[in-house]
Amino acid sequence: METTEFEESHRQSIQPEVSTILLNKQHPAILTLSQADSKLASLIELIGDLTLTPSYKPFESLVMSIISQQLSAKAAATIKARVKLILPDVTPELVLAVEEEAIRQCGVSYPKIRYIRDLSTKVLTGEVELDNLQALDNTELLKQLTSVKGIGAWTAEMFLIFTLGRPDVMSIGDAGLQRAAKWLHTLSDRKDGNYLGEIAPNWAPYRSFASLYLWRAIDRGFVDSGLQVEACTEPNL
Repeated sequence: METTEFEESHRQSIQPEVSTILLNKQHPAILTLSQADSKLASLIELIGDLTLTPSYKPFESLVMSIISQQLSAKAAATIKARVKLILPDVTPELVLAVEEEAIRQCGVSYPKIRYIRDLSTKVLTGEVELDNLQALDNTELLKQLTSVKGIGAWTAEMFLIFTLGRPDVMSIGDAGLQRAAKWLHTLSDRKDGNYLGEIAPNWAPYRSFASLYLWRAIDRGFVDSGLQVEACTEPNL
């Protein structure tokens, strides 16, 4: 299965410990999405099967997400590899124990060092309950995560989708998803730019999986092709 650059950069340094989710025509979520939205059904047919491999190394995932912010995939990979050399096991205790300058020498900026240390402290004090993830719904978990310096709504939402594999997360603030949603349904311009608000409710309870197809539509050039989804074919890329 193909993997986007975004997915690869997000997963680097994270070892998957749970089963890969295979999204194909027989998956109940794909059947539900296709029945709920004919345009999305056409996109799913065009894209084909997708996979999502969650991980249950949530703390490491969040640390690496913070480090990757505002960096290219290549630069982020280099810095994360250096961090792993001084932190073979990325735990809150070890993050707080390592000298700040040692982390800085890996290429991590001082603000990001403060962010990952704030995360470490909040995990150890229980303000962020990473040991109790299954008991937390999306709303509560997003609230806890965004209380950490350097973790905004988008980073928290990507964590829920790519690290935890939660099926019903909708990142309204993701400009790419908004653009892809506008293209998919050929929507008129909106002053608020919230095209997802018009159509994403129809995708519940599988909005994360719908998002994967929209991101892939961007990656493959469909969104910028000037063609409606029904007219897109692989040779047009």
